[in-house]
Amino acid sequence: MKKILRIVLILSLFLVGSQSLSFSDESKYQPLVSGMKEYKDGNYKKALEDFLKAEKLFPKDADIPFYIGLTHLQLKETKEAARYFKKTVRLNSSYSDARFQLGMVLIQERRFEDAIPYLQKVFQQSPERENLGYFLGYCYFNLGYWQKALSYFEKNKTQDKSIEELNLYYSGLAKTYSGKTKEAGEIYKKVIEIDPASPLASPSQQLLTLKPSKPKEKRLNFQLTTRFQYDDNLILVPTTDVYNLGSQKRKTTIELSYLKGEYALSRTYHSQFSASYGLYQTIANSLPHNDVQDHIVSLDWLYSDRKTSFPNETFRLTYSYDYLLSDWKSFLYRNTIRPILFVQETPKNLTLFQYTFQNKNFYENPLYDEDRRNANNDEVGLVHFLRFNQGKHFLKAGYFYDKEFAEGSNWDYQGNKGLAGLQYTLPKDIRFNFDFEYKNYHYDNSNIFFDVYRKDISRNFTWSLSKDIGRDKNTTVSLEYTRTITSSNIPLYAYDKDLVSVGMDWRW
Repeated sequence: MKKILRIVLILSLFLVGSQSLSFSDESKYQPLVSGMKEYKDGNYKKALEDFLKAEKLFPKDADIPFYIGLTHLQLKETKEAARYFKKTVRLNSSYSDARFQLGMVLIQERRFEDAIPYLQKVFQQSPERENLGYFLGYCYFNLGYWQKALSYFEKNKTQDKSIEELNLYYSGLAKTYSGKTKEAGEIYKKVIEIDPASPLASPSQQLLTLKPSKPKEKRLNFQLTTRFQYDDNLILVPTTDVYNLGSQKRKTTIELSYLKGEYALSRTYHSQFSASYGLYQTIANSLPHNDVQDHIVSLDWLYSDRKTSFPNETFRLTYSYDYLLSDWKSFLYRNTIRPILFVQETPKNLTLFQYTFQNKNFYENPLYDEDRRNANNDEVGLVHFLRFNQGKHFLKAGYFYDKEFAEGSNWDYQGNKGLAGLQYTLPKDIRFNFDFEYKNYHYDNSNIFFDVYRKDISRNFTWSLSKDIGRDKNTTVSLEYTRTITSSNIPLYAYDKDLVSVGMDWRW
């Protein structure tokens, strides 16, 4: 595969090189001309120096970052190559050679899902392009979409014998995994006929008599989250010393863990239906009667149109049931239904539309019926993201409205929540996030204990740093600080708190 990609790389250089060489009679084009010569002579470091000089002279010329990307590939600097191919596409969105080369880089990195949109765009422009059908089919094959892979293998155009063999071989495998063993056998025979001495002939011969096992599709996923926290007001002691509560012990360190297992019950190219179970646990070391445990069972259906053009949509529908204990005693159970629609209007603009219905039931019965907290809650809102540099940086803003219908008149309320935030990715792929939430609660009835209509305002400020580590980037380390300021016309409900958290997340 690497040899084939290298051949494609060199051919691309000669296809696009003539455009800039036509200007060789002008001295200002000398760095570009020199870079082309050094590249063809195999002096890639010198070629890179010349191309970088040319880029400063012609910052809007899409050809030059393309040449730089090709040179980085020869120097085995794939990340830099990808960066310059993306820059080429930003300067000229119809530059199919850059999209193709970027797809090749992503395939070498086995990032098949990321490669597909770039290659599909090229396919829309030039479906007859040499070997393009094979590379697209190869991506879908590795993602387990056999029929989609076959559709591209069948459309492939090539004059390269090795590509022809590979295309047939993977077509045979795709048909085998799809249960079409008879058709697969005919394809394996063709592989042998093309070149009996080919490295693919021997496995093809074996596959004619032995049905290969279908690659194991990863359906079971786990996530483990651990946090060590410091909370200076876990039990929400009021800011003012009402009812002599100010002397209560409120500070503690907390050990938090969350383990979730999810299994994909069914999966197609456009959708997935999965079930999961999660166990959440906190241990408050200095306030042991405030330990919390939550058992969460959920069903999730995800549908994506998987369009590479804009706008494109993804829809998610989740049902969850959770049973929560406080101080190891039954505290409440909840049923939650949440449909979410993601609409990506442009590469930079993404909007989330969300509705949530929640039914919650508390085990403890209060002394007065007006203080019963069993309730239904409806929440609706949206969040818009403005994304930069392939989503590494973003700004977001949103609004949500919710209405609580409680059994006890003390707890009926209407809430308005505004939120804003940003993410900026620092060097070494360290993410800095800032989030702000403002929420006001207007209670519908006079509180029976204070004889006023309760009004609360909550402000949350969160700063965090996080980084994905490990070979597969499936581990995340994070540091987070949250400041909460809540005011109320009933002093009992006004409080401040600070929470510091450091932790890790593992996904496998």
